[in-house]
Amino acid sequence: MNVRNSISLLFVYGTLMQGFSNPFAKKLRKNAVWQGKATFTGQLFDLGSYPGAIFNSNTSSLVHGEVWEISDFNAVIPSLDYYEGIHDSQPEYVREPIPVLLETGQKQLAWAYLYCQPTDAFVQIKHGDYRQWLLDNKQHL
Repeated sequence: MNVRNSISLLFVYGTLMQGFSNPFAKKLRKNAVWQGKATFTGQLFDLGSYPGAIFNSNTSSLVHGEVWEISDFNAVIPSLDYYEGIHDSQPEYVREPIPVLLETGQKQLAWAYLYCQPTDAFVQIKHGDYRQWLLDNKQHL
């Protein structure tokens, strides 16, 4: 069996997290079970009105987010792929399986939407937490 096809977990670190009210975040919450807070090694960037994260196993920097278990992955993921624009002619994101660490200490493989464009023009969110970044900059979820 292809491991990619058996992954039902999704790591989210931006506008799909709890507290965001866009239609796609609502769809995720309606069709998935929250598994808890989690992290992965990488960098997080402020892209303007949303973040972008890059997975990097060779760094100690962490990206903070949430893990959701999607009940019917094939019914939900196409709309999330659309929201993240992974099929656009010049996509900003790719959906890849990456290792994540749940707050319970359990390691899991989860899908994540990872930024796939140059980051030179963007500010890195050094603490890796987009929700905290918005609060620190007095922006609303």
